[in-house]
Amino acid sequence: MFQFLYALLSLVSWGTESIFDKKSLEKLNPCNALSVRYFFVAVWLIITVILFSQLKFPSQELIPYLLFTDLIGAASIIFFFKAIKETSISLGLAIAKNYFLVTIATSIVLFNETLSLIQIVAVLLILCAVFLLSFEKKEKKLVLGKGTVFALLTLFGWGAYFALIKPIVLELGALNASLYNESIIFLMILFYSIITKKELKLKENKSNAFAFAASILLVIGSVSYNYSIILIGASLTAIAVAPTPIITSVLARFFLKEKLSRIKYFAIIVSVIGLILLFL
Repeated sequence: MFQFLYALLSLVSWGTESIFDKKSLEKLNPCNALSVRYFFVAVWLIITVILFSQLKFPSQELIPYLLFTDLIGAASIIFFFKAIKETSISLGLAIAKNYFLVTIATSIVLFNETLSLIQIVAVLLILCAVFLLSFEKKEKKLVLGKGTVFALLTLFGWGAYFALIKPIVLELGALNASLYNESIIFLMILFYSIITKKELKLKENKSNAFAFAASILLVIGSVSYNYSIILIGASLTAIAVAPTPIITSVLARFFLKEKLSRIKYFAIIVSVIGLILLFL
């Protein structure tokens, strides 16, 4: 049982983190909340690398690839925060967390990976869930829900990002890869905020405190996830963390007073089942 504790810690941390992300957006624009969040994430990761690893520098050949990958990562998280700014965190996260679909497609194309029969069934379940989550019925027509477009863009962006980071992790290791990726993403978001003249409200203490709390939970979840992979493997860890959208939905119902339709909750459950089957 002990070997699963890191996976469970990651599940709880990531499931709770999104609640604080949503709260930080009450008075901050997405770029403002992300700038605060990623600044502290970079600080926590620097401390983590110093305590538990040794700093490595990327090779010259890796740097352009690293920057391209992190550009996709920065765009994706901006899309995600725009999505949850416009819609509920339960819905936005439930859609975006299905990014494994794109990761799988990218891995098949770039790394010649294949799918088993049960994984094909999982993909079909996830596709059905994404459809149910994304569309709403209005005046006898199916239309994309509010914020759904940004959530779908996040799905595609995260899918590509998490497929592309594989060579980065292989060269730098888990902790150093996280440090470089998150730090570069922070700088890219900050640069985007400056050139687009997004207002940075540093005196919104309560909202910034929520972003600060989210950064702590994000790092705890990420580090726990990496240690869980070492103890029980990548597949079992992914299965254990798959119910993250359910944790977030339950917490959002109590703390944010968010309420989705029954079909949306059903779609979230189907999505989680699909994700679990994907890693069996």
